[in-house]
Amino acid sequence: MSKKQDTVCVVGLGTVGLPTAIYIKRKGFRVYGYDVLDVKVRGLKVTSNWDDVPRDVNIYVICVSTGLDVNQQPDLKSIYDVCERIKQKNPDSLVCIESTIPVGTCKSIMEKFNLKKIAHCPHRYWREDPKHHGVKQLRVLGAVNSEALNLAKNFYSKLGIPTYIVSKVEVAELCKIIENTYRFVQIAFAEELRMFCESLGLNFEEVRNACNTKWNIEILEARYGIGGECLPKDTRYSLSIAKSLGLSLDIVEAALKSDDRYKAWVGRLR
Repeated sequence: MSKKQDTVCVVGLGTVGLPTAIYIKRKGFRVYGYDVLDVKVRGLKVTSNWDDVPRDVNIYVICVSTGLDVNQQPDLKSIYDVCERIKQKNPDSLVCIESTIPVGTCKSIMEKFNLKKIAHCPHRYWREDPKHHGVKQLRVLGAVNSEALNLAKNFYSKLGIPTYIVSKVEVAELCKIIENTYRFVQIAFAEELRMFCESLGLNFEEVRNACNTKWNIEILEARYGIGGECLPKDTRYSLSIAKSLGLSLDIVEAALKSDDRYKAWVGRLR
C-alpha cells in the first residue's frame, strides 16, 4: 500500500510565499496557494477563498507579512488570522511558520489555537539574488515539541533545504530578528562613516576599500538609507522585545536615529 502524499498549503503569496510555493510544487508535492488577494499563478492551484483550501492539507507553510502597528509594536494580526483558519479546518496539521515573529509567538499560538504541531523555520530569502539566496539555503529550525520538530525536519529534508536545528523554538524566533538587526546596525555604521569621511573632505569609498583590505573588516556600502520590508521592521522588533524585559539596546536605538539622519543628509545631496 503506497504512502499518502503530503498536501501543502502555502499561505501568503508575496515576495517569499510565491517562490516558496513554486519550489515546493517542483519538489513533487501536491500544493495549494492561498492569499487574501486574487493571485494567478500558472501551474499552481491558487485561491483567495479559504473554503476552497481542501481539508486534507496536512502541512501549512505560513509566509504572510508581519508588520508594526501605530505604536511601532509587532502586529501579528495576519498570523493569528491564518492560525484561526487552520484551527477550524485541520488543527492536527503541521504548521511551519516562515514569517518573522517575536519571541514566544509559536507557543502562544499553540495555546491560543490548540495547534500542537508548530515549527518555525524563518526564511532568509533575498529577492535581489534568488539564485544564491532563495528558498533553498541553510535555515534555522525549531519547534514547540519533539513531534513537530521531527515532522518539520522530515518535510524540509524532502525539500532538500538544509536546516540548523535549535533546542528551543524561541531560539529560531529570535535569531531571524537578530540577523536583520545586526545587518541594520552594520549599514547604519557605514552611513555614519560616509558622512564622517565627507565632512573631512575624504572619499568614503576609498576609505572603505582601504579598511576592507584587513582580513576581519567588511564595511558595507552606504546607499540611500535603509529601506525594504524586513530590516527596519525587525530592528524595531528587537527594541520591542528588549522593552518588554525592561532592557534597552542603546546601539540599536542609535542606529535607527543615525539612519534617519543619513536619509536627510543624502536627500540634500540629490
